[in-house]
Amino acid sequence: MTDGKIWEIMLRLRVFTPWMVLKELSPPSFLRQYAKEKIRSLIASQLRAGILQVLNEDPPVFGFPGESVEKIKRECGICRKRFIPTQDSDQYCSDECEREYRKRFLEKMRREKGMEERKRYEEWEEELIWRTLSQHGCRSEILQELGKRLNRRPQAIKSKFKKMKRKRRVGR
Repeated sequence: MTDGKIWEIMLRLRVFTPWMVLKELSPPSFLRQYAKEKIRSLIASQLRAGILQVLNEDPPVFGFPGESVEKIKRECGICRKRFIPTQDSDQYCSDECEREYRKRFLEKMRREKGMEERKRYEEWEEELIWRTLSQHGCRSEILQELGKRLNRRPQAIKSKFKKMKRKRRVGR
């Protein structure tokens, strides 16, 4: 792993982030940290010499003069906005878009498996669960009765009650 090999990768990429160079270099795991330091050192020396320039600050993108950061931008899979990935696996521009993807993916999986859509608890249902289980506890016959009345599984009702207790404890 020489400076020449790293430089060769940088020349081929033209616009890059340090992780892109590291991925291309693909060092064995025991040399990974050494390779990162070599890459950082080479980039710093090339920046000082004026051979490379910083094309973007956060995340850091480097390139040769005249190159555009547009070359490494990706399109978000949800909102279609173009963004600079901070690591190889980035497919979405933000945490919100990633959460939206997961939500859509889980809904798709539920439909494929024939599962019904998750039902939200209405206010009156939450109040009934809270009043009943606060007074009588989470005994199985109480949960069974609530399950029949609300058309829900007893385990789901117990789980909802635990979440409600946590939320009220934190709210104090």
